[in-house]
Parts: sequence; structure tokens; C-alpha cells
Amino acid sequence: MPSMLTRATAGLVAALLALALGGCTANDVDSVLSEAKKYADSSRSSSGSASAADDGSWDEASAPNYYKVTGSADFTSAGTMPDAGTIRYSEPDALGRSGMAVGVITYSLMESGSSRDRDMPDRITGWPEDNPKVEIVFSDGDKYHGYLFNRSHLIAKSLGGEDSARNMITGTRTQNVGDNDATPGGMAYTENEAREWLRSRRDGTIEYMATPKYTGDELLPRTVDVDIRTSDGSIDEHVVTYNTAAGYDIDYSRGGVL
Repeated sequence: MPSMLTRATAGLVAALLALALGGCTANDVDSVLSEAKKYADSSRSSSGSASAADDGSWDEASAPNYYKVTGSADFTSAGTMPDAGTIRYSEPDALGRSGMAVGVITYSLMESGSSRDRDMPDRITGWPEDNPKVEIVFSDGDKYHGYLFNRSHLIAKSLGGEDSARNMITGTRTQNVGDNDATPGGMAYTENEAREWLRSRRDGTIEYMATPKYTGDELLPRTVDVDIRTSDGSIDEHVVTYNTAAGYDIDYSRGGVL
């Protein structure tokens, strides 16, 4: 099937040919070119790579704990949702990168994950040869001392997610858990929301989707988007988590730091 960009090019050629056969003005040509450019731009922005407006740029003032709620959940890209109590994972792409993970989380699935022994893979895509020990200073003055990178689950083990490379990205400590304080940040923000909600509503379900956002052929995502919606509608959020850390330039192409 031709790409949207290819179809835009074909449409441009056909339109210009029609104008040439029927007679046209310079304004007509400019109008066709402008419309084709708009279509091509929209095709690129929907291709899965980060667009200029969603390039993973982190602003500490607006996202001090490495996440930001930007709207309501949107599961359109998931297609048909999995059955309750199951999770569907994407197979790694040609670069070995994990993709979307989507599930309908139940209390029993959460409990099975929490009680399961942890069995983390040795290597995941983008994992650095040297995982540096660092000091990260948070906006409130607190500090983290430890390894910069984590094997960050897309769907947490504590929600029933598997300990596998296809369910993980190489994430900074802050992308994974934020400042790891009483109010969790990063991916832990929605994970904590989900656990607390299910503990008080054991018959309920949670639609949950985590989508890594890569730029070009980079091995590390700039962000992971999380969509979460509870069956009673009390939680309905699209959350962006930022794969970065204050004071460090992440090497998204190969892993590690620059």
C-alpha cells in the first residue's frame, strides 16, 4: 500500500497536469502546491516519529516530576482492546525497539504481577555499556544518588506487565519513577493511580496503554505516552513522561550520556 506521503505526491502531479491541460494561472499553481505541502506535512506528523510540537523537550517548570497530564485518554491507535485481564505487546521493530503495550488491567492481573518473582532481562535495546552513577537535583532541592538508567517497564510488573525486553525501554531513573517521593512521578504516576483505584474497586477494570515515542532511528524514546481510563471514568488521562534527567545530556541514538 502506498504511503500517505506518496499519495500526496501523486495527487500533486495529477492536479498540476489537470491545470496544465485546462489552462491555469500562477495563483492556481501556488494554491495546489500549498495544499499538497499541507497534506505531506500532516502525513509526516502522523508517522510515529516525534513531531516538532512533540519532540520530547522537557521543561522543568511545567513538568518538575517528569510527567505532564495533557488531556483525556485516547485508545484509537490500539484498535480492538484486549480482553479484560490481558495485555497485548508489540513485537520489537527492525532496530529491536519496543512498541505500544496495551492492556485491560484487573485486580487479579495486578495481584498476579505483584506476587510474581522479578526476572529482568540482562540487556534491552539502548542499554548503555556503562550505566553511570549520578546525582540528580530535583526542583525542590532533594537529590537522587544512584544509577542514571533503569529498565523501565511500559506496563509495570505491579500491574501484571511481564519482565521482558518487549515491555521495557531504557529509561532514566526520573522517567521511571520521577523523584521517587511520596507523590510518584514519571511512569510511576499512572502506575500508582491504577493500583490505588483497583484496590478500592476490585470489580473494576482499567484500560491502560503505554507508547514509546522515538525520533528517527534513535534507540531511546524521548517520551513515553500513557493513556489510562478507569471503567467508572473517574480517571481519564493522557500523560506524557519525559525520558531525561536534569543536568544530563542523554544519548538517544546509542544509549548512555553525551
